[in-house]
Amino acid sequence: MSLLTMITNACDELSLPRPSIVVSSSDQQARQLLRLANDEGRSLAKRFGWSALTNEQTFTATATSVQVTASAIPTDFAWMVPDTFWNRTSRRQIFGPIDNTEWQQIQGSLVSSINPAFRIRGGTIHMTPTPTTGDTCAYEYISTKWCQSSGGTAQTAWAADSDTGKLDESLMTLGIVWRFLQAKGLDYQGQMSNYEREVTDAILRDGSRSRLSMDMRSGTRRPQAPIMPDTLVF
Repeated sequence: MSLLTMITNACDELSLPRPSIVVSSSDQQARQLLRLANDEGRSLAKRFGWSALTNEQTFTATATSVQVTASAIPTDFAWMVPDTFWNRTSRRQIFGPIDNTEWQQIQGSLVSSINPAFRIRGGTIHMTPTPTTGDTCAYEYISTKWCQSSGGTAQTAWAADSDTGKLDESLMTLGIVWRFLQAKGLDYQGQMSNYEREVTDAILRDGSRSRLSMDMRSGTRRPQAPIMPDTLVF
C-alpha cells in the first residue's frame, strides 16, 4: 500500500475528496494529511521494538574506551535491543547499559570491570574494559526509518506518493484518520480507541515469542552453571 493509497483510504473514511497527489500538492488539506501521516509514522515507530525495524549492526573495535569508529552507531539508530551486544571475537557478552554512577565509579577505581560493559553517551558507545583492536562487536537495534521508497530505500519520512510503510499500513491509515479529526477539533475518541486496540493487537502478534517456562535455565541456549539445591542432604 502506497502513501497515496493510505491517504485516499483515510479520505474515504472521513468523507473527504480524494487527492490525486499528496507530497507535491499545493492543496492545504493534502499537505495537512501528509504532515499527519508523518506524525503517525514517527509515533508508531516509537511505540514498540517492531521486528520490521530491527536491524543488526557490527563494527570493528578500537583499543580505546570511546568507540569513535563511524560504524559503531548507525545513522538510523533509535535504541539498542537489550542483551544483544556481544564481542564475537572473544565470544563474551557486553553487559549494559550501565548508568552514569557506575561508569564514573569504574573510571575512578583502581579495579577494572571483570565483565565487559558499555554505556552510550553523546551518541557514542563507551566500553570497559578497553577492547582489543580488531575485535568484532555486534548488536541489534531499532531503526528510525519506518517507511521506504518504491525501490526499497529506507526513509525517516514520506518523500513520494509511491513510498510504502515498513510498519502496518492499515494501522497508519487508522492513525491518520483520528489525527485529522483531532486537528479539526472534531470528536476523535472512538477512532482513537479503535486505533489503540489495533496497535495493541499488532504488538502482541509482532515477531515471534519465546515459550514461558519456570525453568531459570530455559531462557538461553548457552550452557549454564548447575543450580545447587538450598539444602544438601547426606
